Amino acid sequence: MTHSNVDLPSLFMVLSFTINLIICFLDPIEIPVLKEIGVALLVCGFLIFVYVLLYLRSGFFGETEPELDFLITKGPYRFCRHPQYLSFMIMILGIDLMLRSAVGIAFTLVLAIPSAVYRAKIEERFLNNRFGEEWKNYANEVGFLFPRLRRRSNK
Repeated sequence: MTHSNVDLPSLFMVLSFTINLIICFLDPIEIPVLKEIGVALLVCGFLIFVYVLLYLRSGFFGETEPELDFLITKGPYRFCRHPQYLSFMIMILGIDLMLRSAVGIAFTLVLAIPSAVYRAKIEERFLNNRFGEEWKNYANEVGFLFPRLRRRSNK
């Protein structure tokens, strides 16, 4: 009998984003917002995603546990620790707004964004275990999802 190792945080995140898309297309409630705002967010999120992909390359399609033997701290990772999840959140919110879906926005705020944050927090435990002090120093300097406006002081 073979043992299947399912990456539950990844599965949960992908399912929540997929369900979010379905909800947007089926939602009869249309909010009064310019579709162009959603398109702009979708494009911005996609550009961040491509930027992240250029730095992660083969590590992008890994499981929650890091695949790479080195810590990436350059490119988009010099601004925040999880730019790939930030790009997903921006894209899904852009789709919600582009399709003017009230239920989609609610679903994004209640389930899709928390699922990405959950996966990022699980990933951070693995990164801490793998990279130790290097990870701690990096995490102290760089924001979780958004850039830090001020650096933390080591007192």
